[in-house]
Amino acid sequence: MVRKNLGRRKIEIEKIKNQSNLQEIAIIVFSPGEKVYSFGNPNINVLLVHFSGRILRDNNTNLVESNRKLYIQMLNDSLTEAMAENEKEQKNKHSLVQNERENKNAEKWWEKSPKELNLTQLTCLKHVLEDLKMKVDEITSYVFQTNPNYHVGSSSNFIRK
Repeated sequence: MVRKNLGRRKIEIEKIKNQSNLQEIAIIVFSPGEKVYSFGNPNINVLLVHFSGRILRDNNTNLVESNRKLYIQMLNDSLTEAMAENEKEQKNKHSLVQNERENKNAEKWWEKSPKELNLTQLTCLKHVLEDLKMKVDEITSYVFQTNPNYHVGSSSNFIRK
């Protein structure tokens, strides 16, 4: 049986004399932390200039045109974001106008019957009454602490012993 390949054998390492046999390499890595690392042989800048010129010649690609498209895309993204923000502000404005209308219609709401109040007004009334009760309790406690001779009778008046 005859072998087609030569297998492993010792070869001499020497500098490549024919320039067309030399290999060029460029590696660009984007890390998850958004940092860019690059390596190039002979130099990354030389390779980028060399191949960007070749790409422009070979593919007839216009670098200015691609930059213009990128800029237009960035403008479109900004416009979309601004429109979304505007829509959000319009909703907030509508909500504020609605609340203002309710407040105008609710002048002297505390004079109305609780059955005539909406949920917002009832909630406000509840908080006001709770605050009033707390203040009355504080004053009552203060009066009893400072004047132990006061006694509360069956009526709402204080009766002195």
